[in-house]
Amino acid sequence: MTKHDGTPLQLEKKLFRRTFTKKGPVLEPVVNGAVNVGVGLLSTFTRWKHVNTTRMMADYAATAPGYWELSEESKLTQPVGGKLTMSFSKGPLVGANWVTIGDAAGAINPWNGEGISYAYETGRIAADHVGQALGAGDLSLLRRYPQYLEDEYGLYYKMARIFVKLIGHPTVMRTLAHTGMHNRSLMEWTLKVMANLLDEDDKHMGERTYDALAAIVRTLPTK
Repeated sequence: MTKHDGTPLQLEKKLFRRTFTKKGPVLEPVVNGAVNVGVGLLSTFTRWKHVNTTRMMADYAATAPGYWELSEESKLTQPVGGKLTMSFSKGPLVGANWVTIGDAAGAINPWNGEGISYAYETGRIAADHVGQALGAGDLSLLRRYPQYLEDEYGLYYKMARIFVKLIGHPTVMRTLAHTGMHNRSLMEWTLKVMANLLDEDDKHMGERTYDALAAIVRTLPTK
């Protein structure tokens, strides 16, 4: 990341793995060609509690390209798991003199489980609000932060919540997957939506379709 004018701050992205030692868990940088792999399971899936995620992980590793060299012998750590809170479902997002960002705010994109870019984005937004509050000498201005996040992400995340509830039903998921695999245009559009890559200034069919769906979703109850 480019340094901000007047400050020595810069941001560097690195990947770490958690290792358990006699002194407790430590984070070590991932180097020497190591890869980080994992699987995800939506809690909207009707039988998610009955899924063996260890077997699911092994099945995924078995389908990976051979040059990844994923095997029991090359494994650096035991698989670990945890919940990914999405769609700003954690709260509160702001207090008397603090705000939350990234995973702490539940900022993960429900469409695809992406969290890193949203940690950066909410960090920048939070920094703007903190700067304004400090500059004005009025910490109550931090209260504007949650509404800004709602204005920025609310409708997109609301559409995602409906989507993941739908694909939580195996029949719906199979139908959508079968249809998408046989329709390149539909698959490309779906991926652009899920990755939040639609161009608001480029009103092609994909963008117009999304806008039409968004207009319908906007009228639905939030919960």
